[in-house]
Amino acid sequence: MRTLLVALALLGAAGTAVADVQETVVVVGAPERCGDATPERARGLADQASRDGDYQRAGECYLAAGQNSLADQAFVKASAQSKGETSRRLASNLSDMKAAARQMKQAFQHR
Repeated sequence: MRTLLVALALLGAAGTAVADVQETVVVVGAPERCGDATPERARGLADQASRDGDYQRAGECYLAAGQNSLADQAFVKASAQSKGETSRRLASNLSDMKAAARQMKQAFQHR
């Protein structure tokens, strides 16, 4: 009987302890949103994004911080960055199209 009372007391204590636990969800790796931050925090996030080469995010954070001229500079860098990537993709696509055209030409010549 005594063992049963001790077991019930322990279950009651465990139930109380479990009831006091609050669920916390932590998202790892998700960048902090600049729009939700204070202007000072948004400026810090913008500076870090700029150092990391993420100029689009830096521009968005500078805007949230009220630093319009820095935002403009970051967006210009982001545009130049994406221009280079776009040029590379276009060159690759052109090369693929030329190869496909050569293959079609050869296929028709062998008929």
